[in-house]
Amino acid sequence: MLKFASLILTGLSCLIVGCAGTHATVRGEASYRERIAVPPGTQLKVVLEDISRADALAEVIGDMINADAGQPPYRFEIDYRPEQIIASHRYAVRASLTHEGRLLFTTDQAYLVITGGHPSEVQLLLKHTPAPQTNAAVASEGLGAMPATFVGDLPCADCEAIEYHLDLFADQSFQLRTTYRGRPGGQFDDVGSSTISSDGRILVLHGGREAPVRFSIEGPDALRLMDQSGKAIVSDLNYTLRRTPETAPIEPRLAMRGMYSYMADAGRFSECLTGRKLPVAMEGDNRALEEAYSRARPEPGAEVLVTLDGQIVQRMPMEGPGPVPTLLPKKFIGVWPGETCGARFATADLLNTYWRLTRLGDEMVARFENQREAHLVFHADNRLAGSDGCNQMVGSFRLQVDAIAFSQIGATMMACIQGMEQAGRFTTTLGGVARYRIVGEHLELLDSMGAMLARFEAVALK
Repeated sequence: MLKFASLILTGLSCLIVGCAGTHATVRGEASYRERIAVPPGTQLKVVLEDISRADALAEVIGDMINADAGQPPYRFEIDYRPEQIIASHRYAVRASLTHEGRLLFTTDQAYLVITGGHPSEVQLLLKHTPAPQTNAAVASEGLGAMPATFVGDLPCADCEAIEYHLDLFADQSFQLRTTYRGRPGGQFDDVGSSTISSDGRILVLHGGREAPVRFSIEGPDALRLMDQSGKAIVSDLNYTLRRTPETAPIEPRLAMRGMYSYMADAGRFSECLTGRKLPVAMEGDNRALEEAYSRARPEPGAEVLVTLDGQIVQRMPMEGPGPVPTLLPKKFIGVWPGETCGARFATADLLNTYWRLTRLGDEMVARFENQREAHLVFHADNRLAGSDGCNQMVGSFRLQVDAIAFSQIGATMMACIQGMEQAGRFTTTLGGVARYRIVGEHLELLDSMGAMLARFEAVALK
């Protein structure tokens, strides 16, 4: 009996601190949204790493390789020794799919596991990595060296002219300022990501506007504006922007969203539309930003989505040459721990996507243990399914261009310990929705005046 009790105590000790010779497992599933079949012989690699040190390469704790992974979803298990784990460290899982040395899909964020209250089972979302453009003719006819500035005065129906100033950067980000000459308050700044069509002839700007802006590439020194449908504008008027001899970037000011973190007395901001990682100036409304972050962060150094009115300015860095692009927080707006930027360049479909509710009006949505999260799924046959955060919901919807209307909304009648008031507000909100828009991997439901009533983030369906 004493020997049996001793074995039990030894087992408990191993669970708490880890014992040499024992093993533990991180497991989960990896998948991707794109309807793309990977070729035979595609390799899946999943790695468990210690990512605690920002100034050093991640330490590999364990990995799993499947030389012929087949099609998604992909189940994985990685064994590790518990004595390798340090409670104060951060551990993450990443995955990639490669074929004949070329990267096809990869994770683009840290999926935290094991310590800090994180689970040992995770769902990984892989992002598609397009093949690099290798056509020599396309390269020679493209935009040439980056960065570059293009300017021009284009026609305006109700003002003297629209002054365009476009900055393009090697990381595919852009800055655009349009000034409506002769119109008070007629200056608008935008930032975002640019892509070039596979034939190298069209430049597309994906920014904060509802529709992308397209230019035909007339050579390395000229861009010609296209209409909203992507067709050429047939006119004798000037619709061409010209490259300037020297790059002269603007300092855009606009409402921004991004992942913010603060560590070692320095703030960092990863802007959602461009993917640019910017140091944060200790000026303007920086103190309010830091204080809100410190209250909302799940752990020190963790990234949290914030919104603010900001300006990208040139400042000298704390170390190294400069100046460098820096975020100047003019006015802090909000912090949203339940949201992320989503994947750069990705655009989710309204239909057959799991839309997780993150905001109701200007308030963050709370989530409660052992309860469903609030979400909606729009099926192709106009059926609506989901949850209000407590009860299951069903109903129907009608679409017309960007208009949407809900009807026959019903829900089960279970009482939940928490979140009943929030669930009621969610259901009531759907009755006031008139329009919708999708920005990347986020869905916004709007009223008839364009005010945002609810915001959702796309989650991969398994």
